[in-house]
Amino acid sequence: MKIHIKGFILQQLAASPGLWDTEIGRRVCGEYDKPAGDYWFGTVRACLADLSSGGLIQAIEDKVDAASGKLLFKYRVSDFGLVRMRQTGLA
Repeated sequence: MKIHIKGFILQQLAASPGLWDTEIGRRVCGEYDKPAGDYWFGTVRACLADLSSGGLIQAIEDKVDAASGKLLFKYRVSDFGLVRMRQTGLA
């Protein structure tokens, strides 16, 4: 059984100095065998917004994607997020 998507996102971010939301979306879709399209990328972005509002992750950079015109964010796990990961067994 796989862990929940938010836990997977936290683990991916904890193993990296930072990841763009599009890269996180591709990793989630690959891990959970979901099609890499607008629906699942939107789902991942909703998870990222939730994790960010809870203080578990933080946006460290942003840019506009020249091809799509969408605003992209680069995230990393916060210190609080790392503590919570250890407390819940994700780290």
